[in-house]
Amino acid sequence: MRLYLVRHAKSQRNAHIASSIDAPLTEDGKEQARRLGVRFRGMKIDRIYCSTLMRAKETLKEILAYLPGIPVVYTNKIIEHDMGVFGEQGIDDWGSYVAEAHKKGIPFHLFRPPKGESLLDTYKRAGSFYQELVKKHPHENVLVVGHGIVSLHLILNSLNLDVTEGRYYSLSNASVSKIVINKDKVSSFHINDYQHLILGGMKRQRQAFKGTPP
Repeated sequence: MRLYLVRHAKSQRNAHIASSIDAPLTEDGKEQARRLGVRFRGMKIDRIYCSTLMRAKETLKEILAYLPGIPVVYTNKIIEHDMGVFGEQGIDDWGSYVAEAHKKGIPFHLFRPPKGESLLDTYKRAGSFYQELVKKHPHENVLVVGHGIVSLHLILNSLNLDVTEGRYYSLSNASVSKIVINKDKVSSFHINDYQHLILGGMKRQRQAFKGTPP
């Protein structure tokens, strides 16, 4: 299986704009999504899974312009990590999240905020979904459009890495990570590629010099 993991483009929360938990993309995010869509033009994709949250669906919309007719499954199995009360005031309040875990003397990845889930909970949820993908699509090319933490945890599970490894790296908005799995084992991987965003900017600049619309 070839597994392509996409983190959604920049959302209002990513831009530190007060918004609902189900935040839409910013204008910059919409442009990122358009450039991301071009990245998948002509690619062979057999199945698409997408988070049910708006920012993921808006990102996928731009990709589908280049992948018409591909079956899509929208699922809450890959919604973003639930911060509980620390995500209820219009922002993702990681500062208070970390401070509360420290105050209670609970390791960061084990701290479960009120109304939310621990990072370990999210890691296990991602692991279950990864195993489901490997079982259902062993010989297919699968695209998953999701979120930063849950996509990172999919990667950690695929490589048999502990949840605590997630503190050392992160995924960029509108990035693509590719994992090749043969006989239930990862044979190669390339993580957090956003070259398509740069290429999109280069194309836009060339068109501007020529006086043609982007």
